[in-house]
Amino acid sequence: MSIKTLRKRIALVAVSALGAGLMSVVAVPTANAATTGLTIAAVGTNGTTGYCLAGTPTASTTPRYSVVGGIQSFTVAGTPTAAATVSISGNAVFSGVDSTGTHYISSADRKTVTLAADADHFLTMQFTGVGQVVVTVDDTTDYSLYFIVAASCSDSYSAAASYAQLRNDTSAADSNIDEDAGRTVGYSTTGLQKSYLAIDLNTAYTTAVDTTLLPLIATVTGGCTASFTDSATSGTATIVATGASNDTNNVVILNDNTPRSCSITMTLGGTQVAAKTVDFYGDAASIVVSAADSSSYFAYGEAGSASATAKNANSIVYMVKDSAGNVINHSAAPTLTSTTAGFVQATVADGTYGYASAVDNGFATLDFNASNVTIAGAGAYALKVVRQSDGQSVTSNVVNANITKTVYTFEVAWDKASYQIGDIMTLTITGKDSGGRMTHDGEDLADIEVAVSGATALTTVTEADTFLNGVKKYKFAAGTTAATYGWSVSMTSGSGMGAVVGNYTITNPSTGVSNAEVLAAIVKLIASINKQIKALQKSLKR
Repeated sequence: MSIKTLRKRIALVAVSALGAGLMSVVAVPTANAATTGLTIAAVGTNGTTGYCLAGTPTASTTPRYSVVGGIQSFTVAGTPTAAATVSISGNAVFSGVDSTGTHYISSADRKTVTLAADADHFLTMQFTGVGQVVVTVDDTTDYSLYFIVAASCSDSYSAAASYAQLRNDTSAADSNIDEDAGRTVGYSTTGLQKSYLAIDLNTAYTTAVDTTLLPLIATVTGGCTASFTDSATSGTATIVATGASNDTNNVVILNDNTPRSCSITMTLGGTQVAAKTVDFYGDAASIVVSAADSSSYFAYGEAGSASATAKNANSIVYMVKDSAGNVINHSAAPTLTSTTAGFVQATVADGTYGYASAVDNGFATLDFNASNVTIAGAGAYALKVVRQSDGQSVTSNVVNANITKTVYTFEVAWDKASYQIGDIMTLTITGKDSGGRMTHDGEDLADIEVAVSGATALTTVTEADTFLNGVKKYKFAAGTTAATYGWSVSMTSGSGMGAVVGNYTITNPSTGVSNAEVLAAIVKLIASINKQIKALQKSLKR
């Protein structure tokens, strides 16, 4: 007999009894009755077995991990409404009905229990297969419990749940991403360089691996040594630790300022749990200025910005290297040396891509500071750094450059006088200071306006555009109609000069001439014919 049919019969009996006067009072569940939650039982209560991971199963993001065959009991707290149900979704079944509270298994697959309207029902279920299991009470307010069922509760090491991280301090590992200062270690004035390998070894259920009976072995190659003692000043190529609590440990990797790359591997009971490489750098051995990437024209009378965000913007780009050729983060910014002309008065101000970022960027940048410069024009400079090991200076190549002022005049030119349909056209604007020198790098094209008829702009023209090596270039695509067109360029300049204007020609490649040229030829031909007619008329009169 179905639950629905049973309920109908109970209702009919109740109605008949009332009609016959056999019942004067009918018990009705309290209107405010409802479940107040689901509470899981502790291990050992009503057969509840141990678990892999004790999550907070009231949230899907923090499930409890159990195993196939495991048993879990729980209480339906409060007083449910009549005929409320508790159901299982996933690989589990209700394994029995406790005497507390009136309820019964009401489905053939043993996944549904129907509750009576009395307090604190105690239920027990058993997990039958792997996967997610959700227990839900269907009442005025619904509550759920969440479980993940595994084939077994393995307590062995899980790479997916563990961390191994190179750090520059003795803190615990918080990810598998190495810290930059742990991965690359610069010169140390103490003569002893250190990097730290931190580990956090866990099972697949994020519980600590039991290392009591498993040896933790670290092996270093490449000339470095290691120790499990963080404050150690010496170590060996192979170190071994045994006992509990080795699931979280720190290894210090030691080097003597000799440029080298050292690899460290760590095993737990024969299983590799970490493999890392540390680059140790030496002291400064050379410094090179990249003339191609550094500014060729520096700003006269302008302070260093200390916030440059790109090369060629009033900056000097350089690399400091150790004896092995590694680009290093030197301990201090270089200074100018071997200077001539206005560069004698200039200094540098460290910027965004400063000397402390050389390793990450492959270069370092110094912002040029010419606020005290009174000499404009060509000159030269070099950079130098002071070596930490012996206090000796290391000097770069000498670079020729210029110190120039803001735009006073400007010139405009196209790369060709005539283009074919669809050609790429290059417009070059050249800025010059009051002395006729190229304007400095990074100078704005203030109030720039460019108008070109008959062509489509391929690069956007904005007032934020700047000069590089004294010029700024824009690209256009020649239109589809052969003709002669006009153009104009205007911008703010110290001389207050007006717009520069001119014409250019687009020709049709199939005819080789523009419409204007065709018209001119026709006009010329008509004039020639008229001239011949007049000559003929004159001869006939004779």
